[in-house]
Amino acid sequence: MANEDLKVVAHIDILGMSTLVENNFQEAWGMLSDLVAVRDRVRSHEYEFLETSERLRVFEQIKIVTFSDTLLIFTAGASDVELKSMIILVNEIFHAALCKCVPVRAGIAIGKFCFNLEKSMYAGPAFIDAYRVGESAQWLGITLSESAQRMATDLGMKSNGREVIIHWNVPIKNGERPGFVVNWPAVYAHDLAVEPPVSVRQFYQAFETAFGNFDALQTDVQAKYENTVNFMNGQLMLHNKE
Repeated sequence: MANEDLKVVAHIDILGMSTLVENNFQEAWGMLSDLVAVRDRVRSHEYEFLETSERLRVFEQIKIVTFSDTLLIFTAGASDVELKSMIILVNEIFHAALCKCVPVRAGIAIGKFCFNLEKSMYAGPAFIDAYRVGESAQWLGITLSESAQRMATDLGMKSNGREVIIHWNVPIKNGERPGFVVNWPAVYAHDLAVEPPVSVRQFYQAFETAFGNFDALQTDVQAKYENTVNFMNGQLMLHNKE
């Protein structure tokens, strides 16, 4: 496999978008517009890593493609700094989306990926890998595929004294799957307006206007929010103890 074909690829999409489009297209379009606004803001960011004296400008070295309710994000290569930047970028998008009441989930993978921007062609095992690991997770969160786990954990990323990449039993349909995820609650604990533990209904309030009363949701949809809150509370409790 040629090194130039290896990329860090992320897949981000809005949870429940197809149902929302069918039931309330105006609300769906507004939610998509909010996600695009988040995309446009993070495109201008530049990351500087003091320990290695490296910089990465998102708009120069990371491409973000939007289609339907999905963001496809990929790097120029698969170096440590590119993976680190991707993790930071996806975490920023995730956090900003939640602040705008847009429920998203993401998968990050490393592997072969080819593209042609002029002809809107995007394909490769890494794209499929990122899509599958993100879509299979029954929550709002950021999951790493097996292809990215070893390299991501070796980075040793920390925020507020906590590991950014942690082991977690990721909820999937009919069970759990051991894996590694981004510890977004610890990274953004300072932005939380209420003291943990947060109830599922408190968390869901941000999305109630779009998706309706929590009790009216299908059981499997309720579970996604419950799984999210369980993860969030667990990490926040650990963060506050340290």
